[in-house]
Amino acid sequence: MECIIKNLKPNLGEVILSVLVILLLMTGTYWRNRIWNSEIELWTDCVKKSPNKARPHNNLGVALDLQGKSREAIAHYEEALRINPNYLEAYNNLGIILFHQGKVQEAIAHYGEGLRIDPNNAEAHYNLGLALFHQAKVQEAIAQFVKALRIDPNNALTHYNLGLALFHQGESREAIAHYEEALRINPNYSEAHSDLGVALFHQRKGREAIAHYVEALRINPNNAQAHSDLGVALFQQGKGREAIAHYMEALRINPNYSEAHNNLGVALFHQGESREAIAHYVEALRINPNYLEAHNNLGVALFHQGESREAIAHYVEALRINPNLSEAHFSLALAYLTIGDRGSALEQYKILKRINPDLANTLSPKIFK
Repeated sequence: MECIIKNLKPNLGEVILSVLVILLLMTGTYWRNRIWNSEIELWTDCVKKSPNKARPHNNLGVALDLQGKSREAIAHYEEALRINPNYLEAYNNLGIILFHQGKVQEAIAHYGEGLRIDPNNAEAHYNLGLALFHQAKVQEAIAQFVKALRIDPNNALTHYNLGLALFHQGESREAIAHYEEALRINPNYSEAHSDLGVALFHQRKGREAIAHYVEALRINPNNAQAHSDLGVALFQQGKGREAIAHYMEALRINPNYSEAHNNLGVALFHQGESREAIAHYVEALRINPNYLEAHNNLGVALFHQGESREAIAHYVEALRINPNLSEAHFSLALAYLTIGDRGSALEQYKILKRINPDLANTLSPKIFK
C-alpha cells in the first residue's frame, strides 16, 4: 500500500490587470484641493459637471471598484457605455468586475465587445484568456494569450498565465519557456519561480525545481504554494524532516491548504508518526471531502493502525471518486482479506487485473494461497 503525494496548482489562481493611472492637475484653491482629496471625490465632481461624458463615469467606476464598491462601479461603467457604446476601456473594466463576481460568461461578452472595437487590444485578449481558462476552455484561452503576446510580447503576466495553461495541457517544455520569459521580464516574480519549479519537477529535474522554489521564497517568504511544493521535492530526495518543516510553514500561512495537509500526512507517516498523519488526512478531508489522495492515504494509515474496517470505508470513497485508482483497489483487497472477506478481495483482484496487471500479480499470492 502506498501513500500518494498531491502536487497541485491550486487552484489556477487568476490574476487580472486592472491598473488606471490618473494624473491629477492641482490648482491652488481650497475648494479644488478638497474635491481632489480622493479619486472618488474627483470623479464624482467631474460626473456632476459633465454627466453626459463617458470618461468621468468610467474613471469614477475604477475609483469605486478600488474601494470595493462594485455595484456603484458597475452602474457607472454601464452609464459610460450608454453614452459611448464604443468605449473599449469601459468594456474591459466592466468585464473585470463581472469576472470577479463570478459572472464569467457576462465578462466574456464584454471582453468580446471590446475586441470588436479594437481587435489589437492586448489587455482585452489577456482578460478574455483568463476568463476562458476559468471555464476550462484551455485551448481557447491559450489562443487569446498568444494573441495578447503578439501585440505586447513583454508582458510578464501574460507569459506566466500562458505557461499555466500550457502546463495544464501537459505541455511542460512550452510552459517552462513562458515561465522563463516571464522571469526575464520580471526576475522577482515569485509565482513564476514557484510554477517553473513545478514544471521542472514534473520533468524529474528536482534540483533545478528546488532552486526556483527557494528563489520564490526569497522573494516572498509567505508563498504557501512554494513552501508546499518545496516540501514535495525535498521529500522525494529523502529529506523528510526538511519537507515537514516546509509543509508546516505552508499551513501556518494558509491553514486551509488541503494539499499541504495531505503531503504533511504522507511525510509524517513515513517517519512512523501514524497518529499525527491521520490527523492531517482528516483535516485535508474536512477542507475538501472529495480529496481522492487523502481518502486513499487515510485508508493506508488506518490499515497500518489495525483499523481495517475504517480503512475500507476510505478506500471505497477513493474509488467512488476515481474507479481506476489501482492503489486503492490493491489496498482494499488486502483490507478485505484482513477481515476475512475473501470474496470481496477476489472481486477487487479481478478489477485490478484488468486495469493494472503487474500490481495484480503482486497480489495474487495473497488471494490464491
